[in-house]
Amino acid sequence: MFPLKTLPSAKHAPHLTRLLIALNILAFGAQWFLQIAGHVDAAGIYGVVPHCFTVPSGCGVTSLESSKSLWISLFAALFLHADILHLGFNMLFLSAFGGGLEDKIGKIRFFLVYFGGGFFASAAHILFHPFSDAPTIGASGAIAAVLGAYFITQPKSWVLTYLPPIFFFPVPAPLFLVMWIGGQVGGVVSNFHLIGASSGGGIAWMAHLGGFLAGALYGWRLSPWTGKKSAARKF
Repeated sequence: MFPLKTLPSAKHAPHLTRLLIALNILAFGAQWFLQIAGHVDAAGIYGVVPHCFTVPSGCGVTSLESSKSLWISLFAALFLHADILHLGFNMLFLSAFGGGLEDKIGKIRFFLVYFGGGFFASAAHILFHPFSDAPTIGASGAIAAVLGAYFITQPKSWVLTYLPPIFFFPVPAPLFLVMWIGGQVGGVVSNFHLIGASSGGGIAWMAHLGGFLAGALYGWRLSPWTGKKSAARKF
């Protein structure tokens, strides 16, 4: 099932959500242009490599100055994607849930959910795959945080869903997100069983769950205020 939009629709234009989508698309274009024209592996340079955080000296990080690249990667990796499908699915989810959450909690709080969730998603991936030397990229962890915050702050909403080939129908948001969580947990179990904890596999499942948890906790922190429209819109 693919989420198309949340119901009821946002009352205000989701400018920050649209900006993030545009930046992700532009970054993807720049990433592939550099790779094709200049043979620059942006994912290898700016991806989050757990091993470099747990054993910095193994990646040539021996001083505070050289460690800056590690912290930059936590931000830069959020705008890089492996391929057009990776980008497309992430932007689909961001478009579907981002506008409703931004409208509910305001732009500054939405900014904190997105980038704070992305940071905690990377931290979760590093924690569970400390010796992986594979660079991790993508906005999935940050978008998972958006889903987590949405789940807590708008439990009575619905998600307009597309089920190929021709079915469109609304699903209660909590049910949709519980199914999403189930898919992530299934991915974690399969990943650890087939590949093991050290490598992390091709999908950063723990990053998704870490981001979702961070967003849900922040949403829970905000929940006493989200019913006040004036507070939600002052940013």
